[in-house]
Amino acid sequence: MRNILTIFRREVAAYFNSPIAYIFIILFVFILAFLFFVFFPFFTQSNPDLRNFFFWFPWVLSIFIPAVTMRLWSEERRSGTIELLMTWPLQAWEIVIGKYLAGLFVIAVSLALTLFVPLTLSSVTSIEWGVIFTSYLGALLISSVYVALGSWASTLTNNQIVSLLVAIALSLVMVGIGYPPVVKFLNDLLGGIGNFIGWFGTDSHFREFSKGLINPVGLIYGFSLTVFFLVLNNLFVEGRKF
Repeated sequence: MRNILTIFRREVAAYFNSPIAYIFIILFVFILAFLFFVFFPFFTQSNPDLRNFFFWFPWVLSIFIPAVTMRLWSEERRSGTIELLMTWPLQAWEIVIGKYLAGLFVIAVSLALTLFVPLTLSSVTSIEWGVIFTSYLGALLISSVYVALGSWASTLTNNQIVSLLVAIALSLVMVGIGYPPVVKFLNDLLGGIGNFIGWFGTDSHFREFSKGLINPVGLIYGFSLTVFFLVLNNLFVEGRKF
């Protein structure tokens, strides 16, 4: 655990000692607020609620999280510091988990700052805080999957832009296959297989949480995919030894 915390602190410091984390957090909060208040004007709704706010979470996270994770391994390889890092008395899996937790921490901070939206609106309309809690839990769950996926994508190349594009593409696929119109299209095209494929999409599971439901299947889904990508990440690190 001490080794994981060492890597975690190292990576968090790298984020916040540079503009990366601050730029990400500001843009993330601004874009979500813009989409909610401007693209889907909250105050013009006949029955205003936060559904449109949470609707965007899987999509925005799938694009922004790769921007956080793209440097985790690519930058190490580009700068050559990975060789020094691998000489430390650490197991590869400890480095993998430490880097993953650092990326997830940045996302968690970003999500926490978006709470200003429901907190502000609670003064002008009734807010179902149980739904708010489950929605943020669902957002953190799918964020965990995206961070693990993005961290693995970062091991594929020393070019951060390539890592970013690969992670965005895969993350958008994961969102898209669970999006209802896509599921319906796949059902029509493949004769009912769309529901099975859609189960692997992050959007379908997040929508359950955004309705105020904590589905154990969704928790297992998020945990399993996170572990899968972390294991894949570790295998690539161990196999290539950079």
